[in-house]
Amino acid sequence: MTPPNNGAHGAVHLLTDSDALTASVRRTVRLEAAPDGKSLVLIDVDQRKPGTQREVRYEITPAELIAAIRAHGAELPGESHRETGK
Repeated sequence: MTPPNNGAHGAVHLLTDSDALTASVRRTVRLEAAPDGKSLVLIDVDQRKPGTQREVRYEITPAELIAAIRAHGAELPGESHRETGK
């Protein structure tokens, strides 16, 4: 039997903005697990102004993220909605 997963892990890169002329990355946005695995951190690194790097971090719990997606996301058509009773 597999033990339950009690924390987040890993990272997802959500956006990368590159300068076509120099091939340098100007902005990245990623979602990654906090070190304790109990929350998620959205990290927005912006280098679009020459000589300036701005990094902003936002923290959210998995439950809050799930609630936000359910409240503001669009349900995909054709997804099966099965209920199982035991």
